[in-house]
Amino acid sequence: MLVRLVVAEGVDRPVMLDLSYDRADPYAVSLTFHMRTDTTVHWVIGRDLLLDGLEKLAGVGDVQVWPCRDPGADRVHIALCPCPKQEAVVVTTPARALRAFLRRTLAVVPTGTEECHLDMDGAVRQLLSGPGESLR
Repeated sequence: MLVRLVVAEGVDRPVMLDLSYDRADPYAVSLTFHMRTDTTVHWVIGRDLLLDGLEKLAGVGDVQVWPCRDPGADRVHIALCPCPKQEAVVVTTPARALRAFLRRTLAVVPTGTEECHLDMDGAVRQLLSGPGESLR
């Protein structure tokens, strides 16, 4: 989807954004920004954060999401702060497109069933395996 990346007060530029969802990581949504033909920036944020941000300000820390205050605008803002000493980058996305994407994720993994899709045994094996050991 095409989004607007706010680079300075009143200055923005169009950027292509790919959203992806994997039921193996049911709590997360991946955002890939295509900055130029050969440059991408990848963020992973909570699906619940995006769902909450469609209706009200959601999130603390390095990611915040909120709907546009202008009643006629169907947009959602996502603020991403890569590190504490840098200013956040604000992405403005069409709310309708984000809502449609999130509805598709909910069809795959409904809210409240996320833990049923996690491979906890595999995660524990990976954490307990030493460097160079194969995962069985």
